Amino acid sequence: MRAMILAAGFGTRMRPLTDHTPKPLLEVAGLPLLEHHLLRLEAIDVDRVVINVGHLADRILSHFAAKPNAKGQLEACWQGRKRSLTLIFSREETPLETGGGIARALSLSDALTQDADDDTPFLLINGDVWCDVDLTLLTIQALASHSLAPLADQPQALAGLVLVDNPPHHPGGDFLLTPTGIVKDEDGATGDEQDEQAGSRLTFSGVSWLSPRLIRRAIAETPAYQGPNSVFKLAPLLRDAMQHGEVRGLHHHGAWIDVGTPQRLAELDELLSHARA
Repeated sequence: MRAMILAAGFGTRMRPLTDHTPKPLLEVAGLPLLEHHLLRLEAIDVDRVVINVGHLADRILSHFAAKPNAKGQLEACWQGRKRSLTLIFSREETPLETGGGIARALSLSDALTQDADDDTPFLLINGDVWCDVDLTLLTIQALASHSLAPLADQPQALAGLVLVDNPPHHPGGDFLLTPTGIVKDEDGATGDEQDEQAGSRLTFSGVSWLSPRLIRRAIAETPAYQGPNSVFKLAPLLRDAMQHGEVRGLHHHGAWIDVGTPQRLAELDELLSHARA
């Protein structure tokens, strides 16, 4: 299975720390945040990771000693604790938003997918979160959803979101998780559904799996998304898929930190430093 780490953001809320250092390279417990994600991907059956870069991209490319490969893509070999991972960097000269960034990554030959016909799901991780969810369990859910034929009363899933309890800085949550594991947008739920699932409104962790079909369908249906560097968000695509019952969810009860401020970066540093002690 393959994965993508979203690392092209400006890290505005982390300033002044990100004025000269891209947020993915900020150190946590002695390692750049980005490498903590790579270590977790190394531990499961992931061999190729696409990383989109934008703000201070040269710093990230230099850190990993990325060089053009035979296809003209920026590539690096990252040595983990037990094995190496192939890293492919998707450089965004202008911000493409999450959807546009994924679309660009999908356009790269044998990077996020083997080819344009490959619809194998991939893991998607926001580079500025920390979550100790079992990624093996997430890959099993993704591959099972990919291999199962859609049922008459349940469409084939195109995405799976890891959801967490609502933190103090986001008490309202993002989506509803039904007892059967279907994720619904609040606007798409009826009044009865909202009452029944009032205790299941949760926050999206920034960790998920996606089917390439979700992005390719949006591109095919929306002319504005069809350029090589089209700018569009992922959230509207997910909400549309929720209306069709195509998004699954997993409620994670473990550790999760949205590393969006210097204070939360310090909290994560303390958490991981303590775990290593």
